[in-house]
Amino acid sequence: MQFNNASTVGSVFVVGRLPTVTYNPRERLNLEPQLQEYLEDRGALLSVSGPTKTGKTTLLRSVAASGVWLSGGAVASKDEFWRAVGEEIYEEEDEAARQSIGRVRRDLVASDRCLVVDDFHYIDQSVQLDIVRSLKDLVFDGLPAIVASVPHRAYDAVRVEKEMTGRVAHLSISPWDDEDLLRIAMKGFSALGLVDEESRLAHRLSRESFSSPHLMQQFCKRLCRENGVSRAMADSLVLTPPESWVEFFSQSAADTSKAAFDLLAQGPRRRTDRLQRELKDGRTVDIYGAVLEAIANTGPSLAIGYDQLRASLREVLANEVPQRHEVTRVLDQMTKIAKEDIEGEPVVDYDEGLSTLHVSDPYFAFYLRWGQSGRVLPDQN
Repeated sequence: MQFNNASTVGSVFVVGRLPTVTYNPRERLNLEPQLQEYLEDRGALLSVSGPTKTGKTTLLRSVAASGVWLSGGAVASKDEFWRAVGEEIYEEEDEAARQSIGRVRRDLVASDRCLVVDDFHYIDQSVQLDIVRSLKDLVFDGLPAIVASVPHRAYDAVRVEKEMTGRVAHLSISPWDDEDLLRIAMKGFSALGLVDEESRLAHRLSRESFSSPHLMQQFCKRLCRENGVSRAMADSLVLTPPESWVEFFSQSAADTSKAAFDLLAQGPRRRTDRLQRELKDGRTVDIYGAVLEAIANTGPSLAIGYDQLRASLREVLANEVPQRHEVTRVLDQMTKIAKEDIEGEPVVDYDEGLSTLHVSDPYFAFYLRWGQSGRVLPDQN
């Protein structure tokens, strides 16, 4: 085994940055080759979609690191969009060039760099329309342009501009399965000189990751440090599990999505005190707390049908279950709060047509499972 003194735990297991040692391209999905083919062929706008925190940005950075990168969350108008492009393509301060949208457009095509708009779905649809229309002729001229979105917004580029039908290519990124997540642990532990016998610990971590490579990286880093490992070992070390998995995961959840949970539990401003409902564990909550408890009780599942949620309410409540219209009203309000009051991707989204609640943020799902005080889960090994 080659010992690399520069390999620290933080440089191997990376959260929020592009990993190197533990980067997993998921070769069986052929994602990188498809992106490379697009960059070679061009002629269309590429829409890349996948659930939040499934590695869309990491994948795109690995292939188009030298591209012109914009964040949809920072774009409020078409002019602002093109000024932001100008800030990226002009190395020196050239305010006149940045203000000339026509020049920015010409120089972007001439630069032969890929334009990447991350979180495209954060942009207001009217602004999306203006941007897509302004990109249409540049894409025809050979500009490689990629927009990244969550799955249910993958077709925004076509939806806002019907003339883009047939000119938009799609690449869907599927959620990570256990094998994908295990590879992160295997690569990282090996690089650090650590042994996970029969991958028992990695399997335990992957089961709690809610298909998120971000969470898997975080768990692996924490496990290393709990074993007293801060950098690569000169001699192999066998990893041991924490004294309590409950404490391990509960502490990890403490700083994930508490603020989002509190806002949803509080609900909208209320004119009168809400009816308090008793849970089977003895706690008392209002209907918002009861619905969140029922969601958590499903696992939580990342997609929960209404019938499944109602059955879960029966399991957690000591008395009768609220009426359907009461529950769906709460789900609608939670969806509104998630979209308007919580920064970033909405953590929950209720689809009334399909009667399905989507827990769209794995960090929020993880907090529901492990972060609530008073919620007791089995200490599995």
